[in-house]
Amino acid sequence: MTAVNLCQISNFVLKDVNLEIRAAELLVIVGPSGAGKTTLLNVLAGLVPYRGQVTFNGIPADRLPPHKRRVGYVFQDLLLFPHLTVKKNLFLGMRRLGLTRRERDAFAGEILDLFRVGDLSDRLPTELSGGERQRVALARALACRPRILLLDEPFASLDFRTARYLRQEFKRLQRHLALSTLFVTHNLREAQELGDRVAVLHKGRLEQILGPDEILFSMRDESGFLERPNSLPCGEVVNLGNGLVQVEWAGLKILVPDEDREFTHLAILPRDVFISPFPPPGPPINRFIGTVKGMREKDGMVQVTVKVGTETLCAEISPDHLDAMKLQAGDQVHGILKLRALRGCRFPAQ
Repeated sequence: MTAVNLCQISNFVLKDVNLEIRAAELLVIVGPSGAGKTTLLNVLAGLVPYRGQVTFNGIPADRLPPHKRRVGYVFQDLLLFPHLTVKKNLFLGMRRLGLTRRERDAFAGEILDLFRVGDLSDRLPTELSGGERQRVALARALACRPRILLLDEPFASLDFRTARYLRQEFKRLQRHLALSTLFVTHNLREAQELGDRVAVLHKGRLEQILGPDEILFSMRDESGFLERPNSLPCGEVVNLGNGLVQVEWAGLKILVPDEDREFTHLAILPRDVFISPFPPPGPPINRFIGTVKGMREKDGMVQVTVKVGTETLCAEISPDHLDAMKLQAGDQVHGILKLRALRGCRFPAQ
């Protein structure tokens, strides 16, 4: 296992970046386009000039050329060689391992089986599906026995279902291999699903590093990139035991997970607020009735502002969902604040 440290890294994009990637950790970097995410990967791989120091287990790597850093790199466009079979693509990554032909064949077969593409070893990349090409690219990155694995938005071109399945498979394998990994994405949901920790990069500066559940409720976000949670002021707070707290909001009794800390507001992301023109089935927990005040599109979704008593909150739905519900300003909606998505905050989320 390898711990990686970047100290005072600067170049034409990055500005005094200090970052620790712990041994066997899956660290995710998020940020808007142009933030410097890919440049940070290229620094670790030794592909771009920089000032500062990169160390692997405390040993400086700055003077090592890319091929001696033992870095596995999955590029956004994969860069599989179209004229080579799957197995021969892997062989390229093994050239410097000093393996015999028998050892090389056995190792390639082992890695391909690990990614469940062993039966595709003699096919060309053009004969594979998008998900299969992605698996092969990941397998090739591991073929050099890297000290750290770098991934640049590897699932961005896949459909939602395939991407989610591969994310789950990748996280399982990363845990199994205990491989230090730096994963770059602009997808906050992907970051939450994958990361042990999540770091926010903006205009070449590292803004913060937090846990995957904490990052969206952070108080600092100069980039405006992070999704803004609803901030709901609380009234009376009663500890019910069994890991639950009851709070008053908009004249309603709301159940919240007990995190054993004082708070003055509830925070919940718009995507975790359910709304419908009709009363939904299920237990009567954290339900509300409100009035639609307005709607706006944002990043391919629709944000619906709802007034509940004297308070307002925002729900996020897909355009298809909006069309199916035929919602308009002034309509009454039934809503649910998802229990597990609620968090208590000491101050209103900004």
